[in-house]
Amino acid sequence: MSVEFTDNTAKFKAALSSTLLAFLHEQGGEIQSQTIRNSRVDTGQTSGSYKYVVDARDNESTVAVGSDLQNAIWEEFGTGEYALHGDG
Repeated sequence: MSVEFTDNTAKFKAALSSTLLAFLHEQGGEIQSQTIRNSRVDTGQTSGSYKYVVDARDNESTVAVGSDLQNAIWEEFGTGEYALHGDG
């Protein structure tokens, strides 16, 4: 009786990586949508500036959601006595 071993490690890693990237894009889009939906809207400039970026690396892949507008910081953490820790 003969046993034949087939190494599918490369195919498995490629499929896992592809699935992980799809998941990160899906979650990044969902968090971006929730952030926009929950943002205070006056002119819509800040809420329209939120984007997500997927950083895919061999050992660690991440997704980040944020805005490059300075106003987003003030809306997130507050100002003056209404700041997150009251020290704005």
